[in-house]
Amino acid sequence: MSRLLAPIPAEKISALLVRVTALCWLIAKLIGWRMFTTYRVFPTAPVFNIFDNIPAPVHSFLFVLSVLLLLLLLLLPLNKVFLLSLLACEVFSCLLDQNRLQPWDYQYLFVLFIYILNETKTDKTIAVFLFVLVSTYVYGGLGKLNTGFLHTIWAKMLLEQFLHISPKSALQTSVQSCGYLAGIFELMAGLGLLSIKTRKTSAWALILMHVFILVFLGPFGLQYNRVIWPWNVAMIGYLYLVCLKTEPAALLNRQVFRGRNLPVLICWGFLPALNFVGWWDNYLSSGIYSGKLPGMIICVKDTGKCKPLARYCIKGQPGFCNGAELLNLQYWSMAETKMAPYPEIRSYKKIQAKLEKEFPAAGFSFVYFDGGKRLENQ
Repeated sequence: MSRLLAPIPAEKISALLVRVTALCWLIAKLIGWRMFTTYRVFPTAPVFNIFDNIPAPVHSFLFVLSVLLLLLLLLLPLNKVFLLSLLACEVFSCLLDQNRLQPWDYQYLFVLFIYILNETKTDKTIAVFLFVLVSTYVYGGLGKLNTGFLHTIWAKMLLEQFLHISPKSALQTSVQSCGYLAGIFELMAGLGLLSIKTRKTSAWALILMHVFILVFLGPFGLQYNRVIWPWNVAMIGYLYLVCLKTEPAALLNRQVFRGRNLPVLICWGFLPALNFVGWWDNYLSSGIYSGKLPGMIICVKDTGKCKPLARYCIKGQPGFCNGAELLNLQYWSMAETKMAPYPEIRSYKKIQAKLEKEFPAAGFSFVYFDGGKRLENQ
């Protein structure tokens, strides 16, 4: 055991961090490959309208190129040309469709970015990445302290579907309130990574959390959202390498964020705080499984006029669609691409416009939700 936890040189840690990232990123891309191409019915949602008519082969080329670069980084993890090429390739791909910018994709991009900025200062690389880990858990924990998390993730998914607790018991106020402990645990463990005295204990606690998530969502649990399985494996690898295998001297301090590392401090330290007032995106604020993500329901009067979508439609529930067919955007995206849609209303609006243009006779109406509240019905 002591050998498994013995510190190793910072340069070797950096190489292993990139390798772990490349491997888990590659697996996720292969699982959700349809989202990174246009071989799907689910519409793209480009960041800028000028990218709306980019030919399908360009999307496929970027996907294949990224896969090849990830394979090369497994062999040569510290090659700056490969790192820069992958960073540019992935950023452009996400500009063509913001649905590709998942929380794990965003974090992986910063792994590349941090190493490129600090390639000759491996100690600083590890310290800056430790800050990204702290931010992930602190904002992730804070984001779960809401009633949406209690109702959808804690009560419905964990207690009812995974632990098979009756809905009546799961919805009791005292039982639901225990869900806040999950967010508090993640928050406190994330803060614990900041101190040498508590770093290892916090790292082990978070590793156990990720093991539980893999059991909960994995093949022996709900078998849900498999594209995030490798991300949880990556997080275990990060915690092991950064918190358990690194010399304790790798500390966070003001010097770490002076100059070139300032963008990391802004993107992971300050901007996620704006999410709580709606000024920064959920997926860029460690907001996955927070229970407060916006959603969209599509009511379809005539599925015969949009046959490619019919397989994803279900009979409208009471209070929805007035008996017409119902299409849940989240379900559709997960079923077809194995990835969730980018959870922002502006992205949904782009999808709405494309559906209305492609299937004008289907009689669509769109219902938006944000924080569990119904916004509009068009």
